[in-house]
Amino acid sequence: MTTSLSPEEERARKREAIGLDARRPTARNEVQRPPESGRKRNLGWWAVFLMLVVGAATAWMLYDATEPANSAAPADPAPHLILDDDFTRPHLDLGTGRVEGQWDSGFADGVYRIQIQQPGNLTWSTLGLVNVSTYRLETALTLDGDSAVEGNPALLGYGALLVRYNNERNFYLFSVDAQGSYQVQLQRQEIWQILQPWTASSALRGVGDDNRLVIEDDGSEIRFFANGELLYTVTDPRLPAGDVALGGGARSQGTVSARFDWVRVFALPAATLPPP
Repeated sequence: MTTSLSPEEERARKREAIGLDARRPTARNEVQRPPESGRKRNLGWWAVFLMLVVGAATAWMLYDATEPANSAAPADPAPHLILDDDFTRPHLDLGTGRVEGQWDSGFADGVYRIQIQQPGNLTWSTLGLVNVSTYRLETALTLDGDSAVEGNPALLGYGALLVRYNNERNFYLFSVDAQGSYQVQLQRQEIWQILQPWTASSALRGVGDDNRLVIEDDGSEIRFFANGELLYTVTDPRLPAGDVALGGGARSQGTVSARFDWVRVFALPAATLPPP
Protein backbone atom coordinates (compact mmCIF):
# COMPACT_ATOMS: atom_id res chain seq x y z
CA MET A 1 0.00 0.00 0.00
CA THR A 2 1.37 3.31 -0.94
CA THR A 3 0.98 6.18 1.47
CA SER A 4 1.38 9.77 0.35
CA LEU A 5 3.64 11.81 2.76
CA SER A 6 3.49 15.50 3.25
CA PRO A 7 6.60 17.55 2.37
CA GLU A 8 7.38 18.07 6.06
CA GLU A 9 7.05 14.36 6.83
CA GLU A 10 9.19 13.52 3.80
CA ARG A 11 11.96 15.84 5.08
CA ALA A 12 11.73 14.20 8.50
CA ARG A 13 11.98 10.73 7.00
CA LYS A 14 15.08 11.69 5.02
CA ARG A 15 16.74 13.18 8.13
CA GLU A 16 16.05 10.02 10.09
CA ALA A 17 17.41 7.91 7.24
CA ILE A 18 20.79 9.61 7.52
CA GLY A 19 20.87 9.51 11.34
CA LEU A 20 19.61 12.99 12.19
CA ASP A 21 16.73 14.00 14.36
CA ALA A 22 13.49 14.57 12.59
CA ARG A 23 13.65 18.30 13.62
CA ARG A 24 16.72 20.58 13.94
CA PRO A 25 17.39 20.95 17.65
CA THR A 26 19.03 24.32 17.06
CA ALA A 27 16.04 25.82 15.36
CA ARG A 28 14.43 28.72 17.28
CA ASN A 29 10.76 29.28 17.60
CA GLU A 30 11.22 33.11 17.75
CA VAL A 31 12.24 35.17 14.79
CA GLN A 32 15.73 36.69 15.40
CA ARG A 33 15.85 40.35 14.47
CA PRO A 34 18.92 41.62 12.67
CA PRO A 35 21.28 43.79 14.78
CA GLU A 36 20.59 47.51 14.55
CA SER A 37 23.88 48.25 12.93
CA GLY A 38 22.88 51.82 12.02
CA ARG A 39 22.10 52.70 15.64
CA LYS A 40 25.41 51.25 16.76
CA ARG A 41 27.28 53.44 14.27
CA ASN A 42 25.47 56.53 15.57
CA LEU A 43 26.42 55.73 19.17
CA GLY A 44 30.04 55.27 18.13
CA TRP A 45 30.16 58.67 16.39
CA TRP A 46 28.66 60.47 19.42
CA ALA A 47 31.13 58.76 21.69
CA VAL A 48 34.01 60.01 19.54
CA PHE A 49 32.48 63.50 19.47
CA LEU A 50 32.07 63.58 23.24
CA MET A 51 35.64 62.38 23.72
CA LEU A 52 36.87 65.19 21.47
CA VAL A 53 34.84 67.79 23.38
CA VAL A 54 36.07 66.54 26.76
CA GLY A 55 39.66 66.47 25.48
CA ALA A 56 39.41 70.02 24.11
CA ALA A 57 37.92 71.32 27.36
CA THR A 58 40.64 69.66 29.43
CA ALA A 59 43.36 71.09 27.18
CA TRP A 60 41.87 74.60 27.48
CA MET A 61 41.72 74.39 31.27
CA LEU A 62 45.35 73.30 31.41
CA TYR A 63 46.37 76.13 29.07
CA ASP A 64 44.36 78.67 31.02
CA ALA A 65 45.96 77.54 34.27
CA THR A 66 49.50 77.88 32.94
CA GLU A 67 49.08 81.00 30.78
CA PRO A 68 50.10 84.23 32.60
CA ALA A 69 47.22 86.58 33.38
CA ASN A 70 46.71 89.22 30.72
CA SER A 71 45.66 91.96 33.11
CA ALA A 72 48.44 94.24 34.36
CA ALA A 73 49.13 94.60 38.07
CA PRO A 74 47.92 97.92 39.50
CA ALA A 75 50.61 100.57 39.56
CA ASP A 76 51.87 101.89 42.86
CA PRO A 77 49.98 105.02 43.80
CA ALA A 78 51.79 108.26 43.10
CA PRO A 79 53.00 110.25 46.14
CA HIS A 80 50.34 112.73 47.21
CA LEU A 81 51.43 116.32 47.77
CA ILE A 82 50.06 117.52 51.10
CA LEU A 83 52.14 120.65 51.71
CA ASP A 84 53.87 123.12 49.40
CA ASP A 85 55.23 126.48 50.51
CA ASP A 86 57.76 128.55 48.56
CA PHE A 87 57.67 131.26 51.25
CA THR A 88 56.71 133.98 48.77
CA ARG A 89 53.46 134.30 50.67
CA PRO A 90 54.16 131.89 53.52
CA HIS A 91 51.29 129.85 54.88
CA LEU A 92 53.37 127.62 57.14
CA ASP A 93 53.22 128.79 60.72
CA LEU A 94 56.96 128.68 61.30
CA GLY A 95 58.40 130.37 64.33
CA THR A 96 59.65 133.93 64.12
CA GLY A 97 61.55 135.57 66.92
CA ARG A 98 64.81 136.87 68.18
CA VAL A 99 67.11 136.67 71.16
CA GLU A 100 69.64 139.46 71.00
CA GLY A 101 73.16 138.21 70.37
CA GLN A 102 72.07 134.56 70.15
CA TRP A 103 69.65 133.82 67.30
CA ASP A 104 66.80 135.13 65.21
CA SER A 105 64.42 133.51 62.72
CA GLY A 106 61.74 134.63 60.30
CA PHE A 107 60.67 135.17 56.69
CA ALA A 108 62.56 137.53 54.42
CA ASP A 109 62.87 137.88 50.63
CA GLY A 110 61.01 134.66 49.89
CA VAL A 111 62.99 132.39 52.25
CA TYR A 112 62.73 131.19 55.81
CA ARG A 113 65.96 132.12 57.56
CA ILE A 114 67.55 131.05 60.82
CA GLN A 115 70.59 133.01 61.99
CA ILE A 116 72.83 131.86 64.80
CA GLN A 117 75.12 134.47 66.37
CA GLN A 118 76.28 132.52 69.39
CA PRO A 119 78.29 129.28 69.02
CA GLY A 120 76.73 126.23 70.63
CA ASN A 121 73.14 127.25 69.88
CA LEU A 122 70.59 125.15 68.02
CA THR A 123 67.29 126.72 66.99
CA TRP A 124 64.37 125.18 65.11
CA SER A 125 60.75 125.59 64.14
CA THR A 126 58.30 122.72 63.61
CA LEU A 127 56.03 122.34 60.56
CA GLY A 128 53.05 120.89 62.40
CA LEU A 129 52.96 117.43 60.76
CA VAL A 130 51.29 115.86 63.76
CA ASN A 131 48.88 113.71 61.73
CA VAL A 132 51.36 112.48 59.11
CA SER A 133 53.34 109.37 60.02
CA THR A 134 54.81 108.37 56.63
CA TYR A 135 56.03 111.11 54.32
CA ARG A 136 58.73 112.53 52.10
CA LEU A 137 59.94 116.02 52.94
CA GLU A 138 61.93 118.03 50.40
CA THR A 139 63.60 121.39 50.91
CA ALA A 140 66.42 123.55 49.56
CA LEU A 141 69.00 124.77 52.07
CA THR A 142 71.66 127.44 51.55
CA LEU A 143 74.28 128.21 54.18
CA ASP A 144 76.16 131.45 54.60
CA GLY A 145 78.80 132.05 57.23
CA ASP A 146 80.25 134.88 59.20
CA SER A 147 83.35 136.30 57.58
CA ALA A 148 84.47 137.41 61.04
CA VAL A 149 85.87 133.90 61.46
CA GLU A 150 89.12 134.54 59.64
CA GLY A 151 89.78 132.22 56.72
CA ASN A 152 86.82 129.99 57.46
CA PRO A 153 83.49 131.49 56.44
CA ALA A 154 80.65 129.38 57.85
CA LEU A 155 83.10 127.35 59.91
CA LEU A 156 81.17 124.91 62.04
CA GLY A 157 77.75 126.44 61.34
CA TYR A 158 75.09 124.10 59.99
CA GLY A 159 71.52 123.74 58.81
CA ALA A 160 69.39 120.91 60.13
CA LEU A 161 66.25 118.84 59.80
CA LEU A 162 64.69 117.49 63.00
CA VAL A 163 62.73 114.28 62.42
CA ARG A 164 60.28 112.32 64.61
CA TYR A 165 60.16 115.34 66.82
CA ASN A 166 58.14 114.38 69.90
CA ASN A 167 59.35 117.20 72.11
CA GLU A 168 62.53 119.18 72.73
CA ARG A 169 64.13 116.15 74.39
CA ASN A 170 63.28 113.49 71.78
CA PHE A 171 64.13 113.77 68.07
CA TYR A 172 66.57 112.82 65.31
CA LEU A 173 68.87 115.56 64.02
CA PHE A 174 70.23 115.50 60.45
CA SER A 175 72.80 118.29 60.04
CA VAL A 176 74.68 119.69 57.03
CA ASP A 177 77.50 122.22 57.28
CA ALA A 178 78.89 124.62 54.70
CA GLN A 179 82.09 122.62 54.32
CA GLY A 180 80.34 119.65 52.67
CA SER A 181 79.92 117.41 55.72
CA TYR A 182 76.92 115.90 57.48
CA GLN A 183 76.13 114.41 60.88
CA VAL A 184 73.28 112.30 62.28
CA GLN A 185 72.31 112.40 65.96
CA LEU A 186 69.58 111.09 68.19
CA GLN A 187 68.41 112.87 71.31
CA ARG A 188 66.36 110.59 73.52
CA GLN A 189 65.26 111.67 76.96
CA GLU A 190 67.85 114.46 76.82
CA ILE A 191 70.68 112.00 76.14
CA TRP A 192 72.54 112.67 72.89
CA GLN A 193 73.85 109.82 70.75
CA ILE A 194 75.95 110.32 67.61
CA LEU A 195 74.77 107.86 64.96
CA GLN A 196 77.04 109.26 62.24
CA PRO A 197 79.91 111.62 63.11
CA TRP A 198 80.72 114.57 60.85
CA THR A 199 81.51 112.99 57.49
CA ALA A 200 82.53 114.67 54.25
CA SER A 201 80.39 113.92 51.20
CA SER A 202 80.96 114.86 47.57
CA ALA A 203 77.19 115.12 47.22
CA LEU A 204 77.09 118.24 49.38
CA ARG A 205 77.74 121.76 48.09
CA GLY A 206 79.57 124.52 49.89
CA VAL A 207 78.93 128.04 51.08
CA GLY A 208 76.26 129.93 49.17
CA ASP A 209 75.06 126.93 47.10
CA ASP A 210 71.71 125.22 47.36
CA ASN A 211 71.57 121.74 48.81
CA ARG A 212 68.38 119.84 48.12
CA LEU A 213 67.68 117.82 51.24
CA VAL A 214 65.15 114.99 51.43
CA ILE A 215 63.86 113.02 54.38
CA GLU A 216 61.81 109.87 53.83
CA ASP A 217 60.08 108.18 56.74
CA ASP A 218 58.04 105.12 55.72
CA GLY A 219 57.35 103.98 59.26
CA SER A 220 60.10 101.37 59.40
CA GLU A 221 63.10 103.36 58.12
CA ILE A 222 64.21 106.98 57.96
CA ARG A 223 66.35 107.91 54.94
CA PHE A 224 68.38 111.10 54.54
CA PHE A 225 69.27 112.27 51.02
CA ALA A 226 71.30 115.23 49.79
CA ASN A 227 71.19 116.27 46.13
CA GLY A 228 69.84 112.86 45.09
CA GLU A 229 72.34 110.76 47.03
CA LEU A 230 71.42 108.62 50.01
CA LEU A 231 73.66 109.65 52.89
CA TYR A 232 72.23 107.76 55.85
CA THR A 233 69.47 105.32 56.84
CA VAL A 234 68.04 104.81 60.31
CA THR A 235 67.02 101.16 60.00
CA ASP A 236 65.51 100.71 63.46
CA PRO A 237 63.99 104.00 64.64
CA ARG A 238 63.80 104.25 68.40
CA LEU A 239 61.29 107.10 68.51
CA PRO A 240 57.63 107.01 67.51
CA ALA A 241 56.25 109.10 64.66
CA GLY A 242 56.40 112.82 65.26
CA ASP A 243 56.69 116.27 63.74
CA VAL A 244 59.42 117.67 61.46
CA ALA A 245 61.35 120.89 62.02
CA LEU A 246 63.70 123.19 60.13
CA GLY A 247 66.73 124.20 62.15
CA GLY A 248 70.10 125.88 62.24
CA GLY A 249 72.98 125.85 64.67
CA ALA A 250 76.63 126.47 65.33
CA ARG A 251 79.22 124.34 66.99
CA SER A 252 82.09 125.55 69.16
CA GLN A 253 83.04 128.30 66.72
CA GLY A 254 81.44 130.41 64.05
CA THR A 255 77.98 131.63 63.21
CA VAL A 256 75.66 130.73 60.41
CA SER A 257 72.73 131.87 58.33
CA ALA A 258 70.62 128.92 57.20
CA ARG A 259 68.13 129.81 54.44
CA PHE A 260 65.35 127.43 53.46
CA ASP A 261 64.00 128.40 50.02
CA TRP A 262 60.91 126.17 49.97
CA VAL A 263 59.36 123.09 51.57
CA ARG A 264 57.27 120.30 50.05
CA VAL A 265 55.81 117.30 51.85
CA PHE A 266 54.34 114.23 50.18
CA ALA A 267 52.34 111.48 51.83
CA LEU A 268 54.49 108.40 51.41
CA PRO A 269 52.62 105.31 50.13
CA ALA A 270 53.12 101.91 51.70
CA ALA A 271 55.66 100.92 49.01
CA THR A 272 58.99 102.59 49.37
CA LEU A 273 59.52 105.34 46.84
CA PRO A 274 62.56 105.24 44.55
CA PRO A 275 65.42 107.57 45.46
CA PRO A 276 64.66 111.19 44.52
